[in-house]
Amino acid sequence: MTILEAIQSINTYPIPVNAILLFCADRGLVSSDTYTQAIGQSKEYRLAYADSLMWLHDSPSIVEQEVGLNNAIAIKQDMAERANQIYGGYSDAKYNGKSFGFIGENWNG
Repeated sequence: MTILEAIQSINTYPIPVNAILLFCADRGLVSSDTYTQAIGQSKEYRLAYADSLMWLHDSPSIVEQEVGLNNAIAIKQDMAERANQIYGGYSDAKYNGKSFGFIGENWNG
């Protein structure tokens, strides 16, 4: 399994390949490298993983005929909290201590 495939596997909602390639490049990872336990525990991978969680948090939920293609609001909030824990643990610039986004029609920002 590659790093790209490992990040794709974090959720059933499809993250665009180009987004994952960008997260990997921004964090100094080569997405085609083989995923190993050491890579999975590295700062670079954990931050790319957090970037992917935030992408999932920010992505729209699509529901058609009562079938959802993304996660419930509570799950999305959990994703943002997990991403912020990772960002905070590495003192990353993306850490903001809170999440931003729409709550109903209101912008939480």
